[in-house]
Amino acid sequence: MLDNLIHLFHQGGPAVMSGILFVFAVSIVIITERCIRLWFQYDMANSSGFIAVVQKMIMNNSIENAIRLCKEARPKLLPFVLTEGHQRANDTEEEIANAMDHATLTVVPQISKGVPFLGTTANVATLLGLLGTIFGLIRSFAAAASATGAQKQTLLAEGISEALTATSFGLSTALLCILAHGFLTMKQTAIINDINKNAARLNDLLITRKIKMRTLQEKRSS
Repeated sequence: MLDNLIHLFHQGGPAVMSGILFVFAVSIVIITERCIRLWFQYDMANSSGFIAVVQKMIMNNSIENAIRLCKEARPKLLPFVLTEGHQRANDTEEEIANAMDHATLTVVPQISKGVPFLGTTANVATLLGLLGTIFGLIRSFAAAASATGAQKQTLLAEGISEALTATSFGLSTALLCILAHGFLTMKQTAIINDINKNAARLNDLLITRKIKMRTLQEKRSS
């Protein structure tokens, strides 16, 4: 199998195939890193259950316990955003909202990092494949112009083979990049939406807590 791969590599033109192979390797590194980050580090699968526990703590006025719980759940990104809100629990409603908005804007670049570059690698792989096609056609036309007989047929076949091999490798790499870009974009959008939803829910919980505490203080004072 390795011999066949080496044969295809030389058949497609070493220069062009090396370029496509480099783009392929870079894409695999980006895809692997993003999958690990998005699925195993950043995403909180049971975010609804987590926010339910946080809600109980807030309603029991146990802000410190809620902060401790969120810190223990890191490096998940949702707890980081919630922590910023908890730390401003006794501030004004606007300050709480601003703190969580700032935290959300801080984590969004971490989620989307690297994914847009897969669009670039897809385009580069496609263009390198087309460049290999041109090189193969140039080789075929040169053979048609200079060679004769059986040699001409052999050179024509080699040129066409070079063109098709480079093109297929380039398009396959581009296809992988486009599919990965789509899946990763869907995942990062889901994470961002989950963070925004639960941040808004926490903001509402903290406001409700402040209203509840204010009402109790008014009753005690009266």
